[in-house]
Amino acid sequence: AISKGLAGAIGTVPEVIAISPLENIKLAAQLDKEGKFKGSADITRHIIKTRGFGGLMTGYAGMQVRQMLWTGGFFLSLDVYKGAVSSVVENKLAGDVLAGFAAGATGTALNCWTDVCRSLVQKKALAATFDPNSVRPSVMEPLNPGPFFSEASAIFSSRGLGGLYAGVGPKMVHLGGSGAILAVLMPRFKTMYFDFMGVY
Repeated sequence: AISKGLAGAIGTVPEVIAISPLENIKLAAQLDKEGKFKGSADITRHIIKTRGFGGLMTGYAGMQVRQMLWTGGFFLSLDVYKGAVSSVVENKLAGDVLAGFAAGATGTALNCWTDVCRSLVQKKALAATFDPNSVRPSVMEPLNPGPFFSEASAIFSSRGLGGLYAGVGPKMVHLGGSGAILAVLMPRFKTMYFDFMGVY
């Protein structure tokens, strides 16, 4: 279970590198209440112009921690839940759904606070792109976990643990569902692939 958890956590590195620009573009579009941007390409040009190419990776450190905690937590706990569920539920599919949901919810319990913090870091950085006095940050800034943990500390000081876990219920349902889908599809697609390739 530990090796699966570590493998899952490490495997998120290329994932987060790939999704970081998309997350920032999506967030900028959601914050664009005044209709300043014509579309995703316009947002991309604005971010690069004001913050450089590194601007597309804003909040990378927080997103990396978020993904590592969820994916690592999911794979670390999935087999544990499968073992517990198998003694109660005989149907394999139902057992996978329940175990996957529980593992996904566990990952959310570990990572919810990171999502709250990284979104605030990104919102502040995107707001700064409209400030003419704002200094373009270093290309290495997205790798700096300082702003992320500073935000976590500030939220905890002002709102306590509840502030860091705002919206945890819906997130557990959402990502628990994602975990259930993963737990159902992964072993079945693996079996199909191995059968197709003649690997036993």
